[in-house]
Amino acid sequence: MQSPPPISRRSFLKKGTVLAGSFIASGGLLGSYASFLEPKWVEITRITLPFERLPNAFHGIKLLHFSDIHIGHHFDLQDLERVMKLIQKEKADILCFTGDLFDADISEDPDLTSQLLGSLEAPLGKWAVLGNHDKWIGYNYTLPILHNGGFQSLVNAFQTITYKGQTIQIAGVEDMLTGKPDIVKTMRGANAQIFTLLLSHCPDFADKATEHAIDLQLSGHTHGGQIRLPGVGAVITPPRGRNYVIGLSEVPNSKMLVYTNRGIGTTTLPFRLMCRPEITVITLEKRKP
Repeated sequence: MQSPPPISRRSFLKKGTVLAGSFIASGGLLGSYASFLEPKWVEITRITLPFERLPNAFHGIKLLHFSDIHIGHHFDLQDLERVMKLIQKEKADILCFTGDLFDADISEDPDLTSQLLGSLEAPLGKWAVLGNHDKWIGYNYTLPILHNGGFQSLVNAFQTITYKGQTIQIAGVEDMLTGKPDIVKTMRGANAQIFTLLLSHCPDFADKATEHAIDLQLSGHTHGGQIRLPGVGAVITPPRGRNYVIGLSEVPNSKMLVYTNRGIGTTTLPFRLMCRPEITVITLEKRKP
């Protein structure tokens, strides 16, 4: 059976508006919880992932993944400061941000935004890709803020991370909705025998990334659905975020894993229900053949 085509952004917004109206109409404790409590109740998800190709030196390395802050949509720099403190408290070795720093409002001070991002420390690097909202705001606006905050943005490019004389590769592609993600260009010159981490804002890019030797893809974009119901799961998911909506998944017919982070902020609707904002802490382990 052929899967239905991805919904358009207009349809996504229309359905979101209807859902928002139903929440507002319901009021009471559920509406208050979804509006004011859960969106600020950040969950630290901790997982351990073993990989055969991981160098011995990287065994036990702590990688922290966060995504979809959406500054400007019911999320200001005081909220950002609170989240930065939670992240820094984890003392991760590698930080990965998978896009949508902003939503649609750029009224917040860009210098202060960079200062808050710069408060994060990670000895093996702070890495980022941009999301669809970043493109709508303007890459020329978002990229310098990330750069001044100490993040290296990977735009269809890869870099190496060396630790104790051993090396892994980290790559990043443009957003599927607003850019031209090119895995061939991204991995040109890379060593296919080396453990490789891929950052892609949209998780569904994993189906394309299996053409190359990628071990783990980190993504965001879906917010985990943002609103989830028992027995239903995500009420709605955005385009290019339908195949790997939440958490850890195996990509079919490959050895590749993809982790979709639920994100920090919200978009379209200022609600979260059964889908808390998330910071993911991944401990990498060397798996014996």
